[in-house]
Amino acid sequence: MRAAVLNKVHEPLAVTDLPDPIAAPGGVVIRIRAAALNHRDAWIRKAMYARIRLPCVLGSDGAGEVESVGVGVDPAWIGRRVVLHPSRHWGNDPRVQGKEFVILGMPDQGTLAERIAVPLSSIEPLPAHLSFREGAAFSLAALTAYRALVTCGQVQPGQHVLITGIGGGVASLALTFAKALGAIISVTSSSAEKLAAAKALGASFGVSYSQPGWDKELVKQAGSAPSLIVDGAGGDGLNGLVGAVAPGGRIVMYGAHRGPPNQLDLPRIFFKQVELRGTTMGSEEEFRAMLALVAAHELKPVVDRAFALEAAEEAMTWMDQSGQMGKIVVDT
Repeated sequence: MRAAVLNKVHEPLAVTDLPDPIAAPGGVVIRIRAAALNHRDAWIRKAMYARIRLPCVLGSDGAGEVESVGVGVDPAWIGRRVVLHPSRHWGNDPRVQGKEFVILGMPDQGTLAERIAVPLSSIEPLPAHLSFREGAAFSLAALTAYRALVTCGQVQPGQHVLITGIGGGVASLALTFAKALGAIISVTSSSAEKLAAAKALGASFGVSYSQPGWDKELVKQAGSAPSLIVDGAGGDGLNGLVGAVAPGGRIVMYGAHRGPPNQLDLPRIFFKQVELRGTTMGSEEEFRAMLALVAAHELKPVVDRAFALEAAEEAMTWMDQSGQMGKIVVDT
């Protein structure tokens, strides 16, 4: 099979031939039709991830067809359209992942390949209204967005929700879910084009976070401060979110690509009774609940563009440039 392999950090992906995988007892082999990228893939390549073990096929998101099954698996699975769970072994505590938790695509083989062998428990039926590209886009980022918004954010119909950094995969999917759940949505971006695209997708209000006093402008537009903020940036902008959120509100953080803030405005946090919550990925139950929401509302992800497997390095470069609106997909 063809696969995109990372042999060393700071080096391009090498598309090469690898042995076809074989289904283990209780497992299946998936003919992957589409994979999708996440910033995790870039962090591994840049040596910004813990316990890196190379060489490895990257990629945590994938959708395709069951090609073969191992001993103990019903052959009726063969030919079914499925989506891969992006992680394994969440554990017994729904509040936090356990020590055995792993994400697909380093150290285990990931989805930037024509085939992958996984346990039967790692696949779910692909909702009938989705293409393989769309199914691949509803994986790691969608699970992260769902947990941030629903489990940790406890979003309610009619609630004013702010989603920061619109354009990235998690943010665009959080917008999709928030709209389906009846929230009033605001977004931030430094790009006027992305703000316009977000409004076309269902956001009611949008401001540039590079604009001084953006939080006041947001409240002016919306008529109220957001009571829930979903953020993946961190950095010094976190103090701006503390200023923007309504008293008694909640900020759910799923990432920190800008790093930690130099100084956190602690007095404002406790005087405003602000709740800060961290989240990452999600459990097997949350993955199934997310797919059920997708199927019930026939939701579609925003797919920015698709690349061929042979152009996987170009796809990584495009993600590094942060030019996308939605998910970047690789056809395998």
